[in-house]
Amino acid sequence: MQLESRQIRHLAAIGEHGTFVAAAKALGLSQPALSLSIQRLEDILKVALVERGRNGARLTEPGRLLAQRSQEIDQTMAAVLREIELSTQGIKGKLRIGGTPLATSSTIPMVIAEILKQTPDVEFEIFEQTDEDLIENLDRGLLDIAICAAWQMPEDGPHDFAPLFQAKTVLAMRPDNPLAQHSSLSLDQLQGEMWALPPSGGSFRKQIDALYVTNGWVYPKRMIETSTIATLLKIVRKTDAISLLSRQLIVDELELGLLKCIEIDHQLAPRTFGILTRNDRAMTSLGRLFHDAAIELGRAQG
Repeated sequence: MQLESRQIRHLAAIGEHGTFVAAAKALGLSQPALSLSIQRLEDILKVALVERGRNGARLTEPGRLLAQRSQEIDQTMAAVLREIELSTQGIKGKLRIGGTPLATSSTIPMVIAEILKQTPDVEFEIFEQTDEDLIENLDRGLLDIAICAAWQMPEDGPHDFAPLFQAKTVLAMRPDNPLAQHSSLSLDQLQGEMWALPPSGGSFRKQIDALYVTNGWVYPKRMIETSTIATLLKIVRKTDAISLLSRQLIVDELELGLLKCIEIDHQLAPRTFGILTRNDRAMTSLGRLFHDAAIELGRAQG
């Protein structure tokens, strides 16, 4: 006996809905038919895939793994079918690109602009996420390419990482902020200032937190946290709040005189950003075009 895709879809439905009754209803099956399908699947694999209890049903670890892999296969097949559909319309493909705020505001738009000079017959989906989410979604098949920080890379994983640039951190503020007269400042001198920072949990914020802990400084108590860079930049432009940001992220604001940046005495280690792909997946022609254009752009800026 061989595995059938419908049986795995049945298993995934139980994991999604939490009960055989709800899963059967969603699938348009009777509950006995669904139970029989799962029983046959367990007989084939000789392992329990579902744990049944008073509060419903949940997938075992093997069951969860099988359902997850099935979803990844479905997503891959959907992407392949979409690419075939686009090719019949003269469009060279679709690319799902993920990046950190720094990547989505600088590198990714510039690379896309270069590609559009060569061909307009393409589609892009761009997602702004944390480094951790980018790696997870790339592994799940939800992204084709990610641009993220190297230090978040898993040591052992099916990934290829091509460095693009290093991000230097500076202290950013509006030009008429009283602190703007200084040429450099130490973070421990700024404990009483109002800070605008990304929320805790992200890789850049973790780096900032670690700097305070390592040096034994008191962490700032006055803080505005925002998950979007656009909001953070507007707060810094409109108030006396200060922020630690990558210089590349605010290059336009600096050129327009909307922000000023000064050096910090205790510099955060530069973060290396690059293109992350899975080496166990074939890259599409559009993916290769994006990859090579990003490498060339990185060399030109380096």
